[in-house]
Formats: sequence, structure tokens, C-alpha cells
Amino acid sequence: MQNLTKVACAAALLFAPGTMGPGNILSVAYISSAQAQEEYLPTEKDFVGKWKLNGGAIRPPRDTTDAPTPEQEAAATEFQQTVTAFYGAFDYLEITADGRYNFHQPGDPTSGTCVWCGTWSFSKSSLWLKLETTPRLDIYAKDGDMQMTYTAEPDEKSKYAWLVFGWTKAE
Repeated sequence: MQNLTKVACAAALLFAPGTMGPGNILSVAYISSAQAQEEYLPTEKDFVGKWKLNGGAIRPPRDTTDAPTPEQEAAATEFQQTVTAFYGAFDYLEITADGRYNFHQPGDPTSGTCVWCGTWSFSKSSLWLKLETTPRLDIYAKDGDMQMTYTAEPDEKSKYAWLVFGWTKAE
């Protein structure tokens, strides 16, 4: 078996089977040590295209100084399942080169009405969806999957900070 890098190991832990709830299957694509050692800074065009949800997980916010309590983890897990069901209701996320994004519902024509859409910006090698929760999209390896995390929250320090989602290029 080829050597797994820290990135691949982290991905394997982050998107471990069972993190999406009952009946969902999750896969992880491993990258070689050589690929991971080569720093990859994505450009705007790397995000353009159609993306399908491939998994989700929770992790304590980076600014958490104490170990999370079982209650915090349980609440975050429950909320993650709700948000995963929400994203899972869409066929795909489309990011266009003209600065727009659209979460397409099943059966919507490509030119259909925008149901849940908006604009995005690109900064510090990340793509940011202009939403109240400010989802941040990152790609860590050339032709790799995209990771979505949240950097802002609509109310108090909420469960959004715990959520991580993986997206795979659909085209």
C-alpha cells in the first residue's frame, strides 16, 4: 500500500464511513506523498464547474481551546445530519466563471429558475459563497475534491463552525 500523507490521513478521518447518516456511502480518494508535498494553490477556474456532495463530518472549531463536551459533539452531529440532508436534496452545486453559484434541484433544467443561488468571491486561494454563513471552499490538490467549511455564523457561536462538507467534481 502506498504511503499515505497527513493530508490523505486527515481526509480519511474527516470523511470516515458513517458520517453522513444511515444508507449513505462515502469514499475517499488517496493522494501520493509526492502529490501532497507539492504545494497547490488553486485559482478561481479550479472551482468552476458542477460539484456533487460526497460526504460530511463534524470537527471542533479551530479556536476551541478545551476538549469538546459530549453534549457539544452530539448537538453538532445532529445539526450536521440536518444540513447534510439539505445539501443532499440538490442534484449539484454549479459554480460559474462569471461569479455566480447555484444549487440545482433534481430535475431542474440547466437554465432553470435560480432556487438557491448567489454570487461568490475569490480570496487567499479560497472561493467564498456570499451567504450569511460565509461558506469557504478550498481545493488542496490539483484535480482534487473541494472542502466546504464555514467562517461566519448568523447568530451566536453556533454549530455551523463544526461542519465540514466534501464535494467532488461532477463533470
